[in-house]
Amino acid sequence: MTRSLMTSLCLATALVTPGQVLAAERTPLEEFVEGFPIELAERTIAASLPVWMAGGDESHYWSMRTSEVLPTAIVPRRIPTMALGERLMPQIGAIKAETENFGSLTLNEFLARSDSFSQAFMVIHKGNIVFESYPRMRPSDHHVWMSNAKPTASLLIEILISQGLIDENAPMSDYIKEFKGTAWEGVTVIHTLNMASGLDIDDTAATRADPNSHPHRLYLAEFNRPYKGKVERMIDVLADAKYGSKPGQKFVYASAHTQALVLLAEAVTGERWAQSFDRLVWSKIGSEGPLQVHTSPDGVALAHGVISSRLADMARFGMLYTPSWNKIATEQVVTDEILARIQDGVQSHEFLMAGDNGPTYSFIMGDGDAPTFVSSSRQWDLLWEDGDMWKGGMMSQGLYVSPDKDLVIVYVSTNNDDHSIHRWMRPIATSGLFE
Repeated sequence: MTRSLMTSLCLATALVTPGQVLAAERTPLEEFVEGFPIELAERTIAASLPVWMAGGDESHYWSMRTSEVLPTAIVPRRIPTMALGERLMPQIGAIKAETENFGSLTLNEFLARSDSFSQAFMVIHKGNIVFESYPRMRPSDHHVWMSNAKPTASLLIEILISQGLIDENAPMSDYIKEFKGTAWEGVTVIHTLNMASGLDIDDTAATRADPNSHPHRLYLAEFNRPYKGKVERMIDVLADAKYGSKPGQKFVYASAHTQALVLLAEAVTGERWAQSFDRLVWSKIGSEGPLQVHTSPDGVALAHGVISSRLADMARFGMLYTPSWNKIATEQVVTDEILARIQDGVQSHEFLMAGDNGPTYSFIMGDGDAPTFVSSSRQWDLLWEDGDMWKGGMMSQGLYVSPDKDLVIVYVSTNNDDHSIHRWMRPIATSGLFE
């Protein structure tokens, strides 16, 4: 059965039918581990957004060298690196999953395939690296998070809610003056966190290709491209969103929701998002390197997906949600209250499946027509009954956190043709190795 096009920019441009031959001819990523030819750099910088997101060589350069293409705020490491332990478990590499295009493979076998276009994979349990593989990038390389970054935006809002600076049941227009008198007046903070605004901002392959759609205009504004001859401000495009349906009815994936949260944080704190995230989150983490926050031309952080770091530092961010937070941070950034809001506030299964994304997620996870997940919550794509949480990113990135098992799984790729790397999350988490 032919699968529908992805509704999320930050998961994939299209799904492929299981067993379909991968169509794109690409340079093996192994050839780029030590660097890129200047002709590819020039070609990428001159390219358009669809080329950057297509999953080809330009996408790979863009993913690894985003700061050369977009304005970037550097959030430095503020405290000495808090080293991760190591207790390798070879059993993890032997865990099998049914892939989209290559049959049943072990994780080791999948990562070894050049045509998996996987770059790095890490599993951390109780603060120890128990599995680590860098088949097509170096541990010191920065890689764009894609939509794995969305929880950075929601976490900052969670902190401000806990500080009493934001009421999650208040309309967004109570905080963002540009939203007054617009369709956002009927949309609350919690609607925005849960991607349930009801606004006509659906992020699909069709809307992204439509030159007059809201998502198309938003991405043009983000990446300094003109709409009808003029480069627009992101906030003006967001404010121009139209009413679609009643808020809270179904999950509609749209990076506009996340960017609205960025503007909400800036309105409440009176400072740039990157500065607030540094002050309240990143400065507490003993990272290995800086966080690169890529921005729009007018300096708005693109926290819906365009953030870069080392893979190990993405894992450290995930560890903030686990009992081992104190092994990588000086303060408990994700409090019990914040975690409870995420896990107890999971939307209904019907809410997620009412949109296009529920069936898409089921396919990505290899569940077929019988999803094992419950629903979504507060910018996390999926939660399961055991409280595990997953966020996926376009071109096959992933952040999986199991607070109860004290487990974090992170991985990065440059692959839009095969999303099989996601299918090891639940087999690893439920393998019995971490009980």
